[in-house]
Amino acid sequence: MNLTRYVLWVLLALGSTSALAEGGAERSRQFWEAFREDQQRLHGQPDQALAERQRKTQQTTEKLAKD
Repeated sequence: MNLTRYVLWVLLALGSTSALAEGGAERSRQFWEAFREDQQRLHGQPDQALAERQRKTQQTTEKLAKD
């Protein structure tokens, strides 16, 4: 009975972590893209970074509107 209980706990733990991890890669990628853009805006060419960020925001908005 204890083995069955442990197996159920392991299955529950694995199932919940996979549900929480959904979309994590996309959020991480979006964070790093925004970070690089902000760094470029702060230390680089401000007009180019601003235009790029606005373009990406527009694309994201259009993508969400389609879904």
